[in-house]
Amino acid sequence: MSDDATNHASHVASDPGSGNRNAGTSVLILDHAFDRGSLYPLRETLQAHVVHAGLPHGRSVDLVLTVHELATNAVFHGSGTGRARIWQFGGVLRCEVGDPGSSGHDTAAWPVRHGHGLWLARYLSDRFTIASGPDGTLATADFALPGPGSWSATPRLRRLESHTVLELDGALDEQAAPKITATIGEIVAGTPAPGLVIDLSAVTYWDSTGITALIMAHQRVSETAGMLVLTGLSAEFAERLDALSPVPFTTRETPAKAAHLFPPS
Repeated sequence: MSDDATNHASHVASDPGSGNRNAGTSVLILDHAFDRGSLYPLRETLQAHVVHAGLPHGRSVDLVLTVHELATNAVFHGSGTGRARIWQFGGVLRCEVGDPGSSGHDTAAWPVRHGHGLWLARYLSDRFTIASGPDGTLATADFALPGPGSWSATPRLRRLESHTVLELDGALDEQAAPKITATIGEIVAGTPAPGLVIDLSAVTYWDSTGITALIMAHQRVSETAGMLVLTGLSAEFAERLDALSPVPFTTRETPAKAAHLFPPS
């Protein structure tokens, strides 16, 4: 693979573990060969193993989708067969999708389309790399496990004179998502053209369901001619949200810095 192709296909969203797996401390929890006829069984096997390893259900869906898309690329754009391995080490599940028969293939030819394959692997995983060489192609995607005492975020409201601040403290996950959606529904129903700040500075974990809840909140508020501002985003999370959302978000560093965007009522 050329340097340009490597840069194009490699994305590091965050690095919760070492850049290289330490064989002395890692545990192999899955080793599964696949081909065109076994992609569906691969999904079922992945789901069972990563949930057992401690990955929350919502985040496990992200992992399964990522590995399935990488395996599909190996099947349809590589040699047609491959191997999926998952290692657990240092609070991380590292997924390796190898295509040893693709030494003559260049991963630069693998399609990078919005919502598919490499694009999903980049933005759903916490760390993603891919490279080709004499031994074939290896794509690696890391998924951080939640820390001890992790809990789903519960929305807390602070109603100010000109706008409302919704604070989230904990995991932005599939348990938090319906609470956020319900809270946004109440705000929209009770306030014409609401001004809303969602403060994410205390969010500790996330899955794509939680991100979807933010996108839906943005749509609901926009439909009423209101304004939604996100605050407290890390640079990594802002990049990921920008990639996954079909519409841009307005962001500020803190709720205080967002306050001037809302005219006094």
